[in-house]
Amino acid sequence: MIILVRHGEATHHTQHLTGGWTDSVLTEKGRAQLQAAAAMLARDFAGRKEKLRILASDLKRAAESAQILAAALQMEANIEYCPFLREKNNGIAAGMTEEEAKKIFCKPATEQELHHRNYPGGETRTEFYERNVQGLWSCADVEKENLLIVAHKGTLQNIIFKWLGMDMPKVVECNYSVDIAPASVTVLGINKWHEHTIFRLNDVSHLNQGQGFGVFGFKYEKR
Repeated sequence: MIILVRHGEATHHTQHLTGGWTDSVLTEKGRAQLQAAAAMLARDFAGRKEKLRILASDLKRAAESAQILAAALQMEANIEYCPFLREKNNGIAAGMTEEEAKKIFCKPATEQELHHRNYPGGETRTEFYERNVQGLWSCADVEKENLLIVAHKGTLQNIIFKWLGMDMPKVVECNYSVDIAPASVTVLGINKWHEHTIFRLNDVSHLNQGQGFGVFGFKYEKR
């Protein structure tokens, strides 16, 4: 089982900075979002014996999100911080305001470009995808380990694409994407027919007045 959690709202969202490798931190709202996700996971794993390995991007907003989740699971010492889980590298635009970044943005000829760099020093879509999936598939047995991965929208999208057997050219050919909201939970696994399955996608039910459906399919009500 692979549980994918996106970091919560971060200061680059509220301060209108670029994302990518801008090393923003969680806002108060972002921390509250992760506390809600953590409470759901803690309820879901209570009394269970599954061993869980926690991997997180080393950017501050993801690292702090992982720490909140790990504390609720009493696994604070188990977090592995992985640079390969970072969001797409936006080169010299990291740390810039959105207005500043617009001035140096290199527009691709089409939205289907795979080898285009939006900013000097940044990654292409292909490089970003390969960094994420090669890093994860090299460090973990994704079909046998129980993983909690805390990272970014683009990173988690790439992991889902790979899980579904799609490389980046196939993603572009199919004009395919999935939405990954802040503090959302996605669950991947193998079904009884030995197929790669998405059991839950972009779940934010835990942000709705404390309700959450849980990674094992149980619904929890606020008490």
